[in-house]
Amino acid sequence: MKAETALSVIQALPESEVARLYKMLGVQSPLHTKTNKSKKKALITDAEATEYLLKKLKRYP
Repeated sequence: MKAETALSVIQALPESEVARLYKMLGVQSPLHTKTNKSKKKALITDAEATEYLLKKLKRYP
């Protein structure tokens, strides 16, 4: 069987059968691979924000 034929068969399968096929082949399904999520900068607490603002305001009378 050629790769093009296999690809067309896989594309014709419903999503549940594609997952089953990958499981039978012992390959991790590309549908279930984890993507790298960008790490967000941690938010500061209310107390830290208040302290920061008070320091900034004291600098500019």
